[in-house]
Amino acid sequence: MAAKNDGYIDILLERYWSCETTLSEEQELRDFFSQSNLPAAWQPYAPLFAYTREEQSVSLSEGFDERLKKAMEKEKAGNKEYITIRIFAPLLRVAASLLLIVGLGISIFFITRQNNNPWFVETYDDPNAAIKDATYALEKLSHALQTTEEASLETIRVIDDLDIDWSALDSLMAEDEELTADSLAATAQEKKDTLHIGTFISNNKKEKEI
Repeated sequence: MAAKNDGYIDILLERYWSCETTLSEEQELRDFFSQSNLPAAWQPYAPLFAYTREEQSVSLSEGFDERLKKAMEKEKAGNKEYITIRIFAPLLRVAASLLLIVGLGISIFFITRQNNNPWFVETYDDPNAAIKDATYALEKLSHALQTTEEASLETIRVIDDLDIDWSALDSLMAEDEELTADSLAATAQEKKDTLHIGTFISNNKKEKEI
């Protein structure tokens, strides 16, 4: 069989190395090289076609499709949950802010009722009014803080623009402090001298009277 097909097998091998064989021709080559009584000239090619034959016989394990389907459904569910959390995160922050404001207003309402202050009881008898006033107070406080911060930053910016020589200013202040200290010392000494003169004159006057 091998001798009869030598020329044909050579042609198929040439076509196979050139990637020109059809599926049926490749199957013929695999069948041919799977024989046990191959001539020595063909035996080096037997492992190649035996390998391709074995690879084609490999199949998926039982239940593979079902496991793949479950894995895809699980991954899809996980992605959906992640997207849901990302979408509702801003809403959760808004809800938390509203709960904080509502809690603050209700707390003020009940504290004023416990203190039995008629003015506050009349003003915050309605929880909605308490929430509104609390919100307004927080807004005013926030605005005041922001205004103060902006004014401080503007003051710092103006001082920076003046290009003040701080070292020279510190030197002048030190000299002024020294002059002030010297002046105070001189004034104290002058008062002390005046007191001594006055005491001396008084003593002399008493001696003359005696």
